[in-house]
Amino acid sequence: MIDTARILRILPAVMLALLAACSIIPKHPPIIESSSPDLVVTGQMDDMMEFYDIVRKQSPAELGQVYEKVKQNFVHNKSDANRARLVLLLILPNTSIRDVSSAIHLLNEWPRDGKPASNLQSFRNLLASLLGEQQRLHHSVEELSQKLKEEQKRSETLKSQIDAIKSMEKNLILREL
Repeated sequence: MIDTARILRILPAVMLALLAACSIIPKHPPIIESSSPDLVVTGQMDDMMEFYDIVRKQSPAELGQVYEKVKQNFVHNKSDANRARLVLLLILPNTSIRDVSSAIHLLNEWPRDGKPASNLQSFRNLLASLLGEQQRLHHSVEELSQKLKEEQKRSETLKSQIDAIKSMEKNLILREL
């Protein structure tokens, strides 16, 4: 037969375990991505990467139109998504709209709220640090390029002085003969 004393000892433990299990079930079930092509789950970062992938393949004329539209959208609505799109356009390599300084300015002016960082805010931090480092390296390259030019100029001056000394030596030797 059933041992009621044993059941009474186990029952609270089972109820506690069930209660604990209920408390760890998330309020919003996680989104599980399916491998089926008709179910596509996207988030803010997916949208940003899709946007970047589309605009980087566009012709200069199309890119100019997209830039104007995104810029107007940002002026009317300074949302994080609009700001991120504008920054992505401004950092596109080998384009006439590339303006890293403006992109850094937009990233630095991005409002920071006290909430935990969203994907776009983390993306902002990543872009800001990468662009800051890129700009620092660009300035270093410019400084080194300037120093190289100065050294080349100095080298040319020394070479011309050496040539002048050689010419003077030849003239002296020819006079002695």
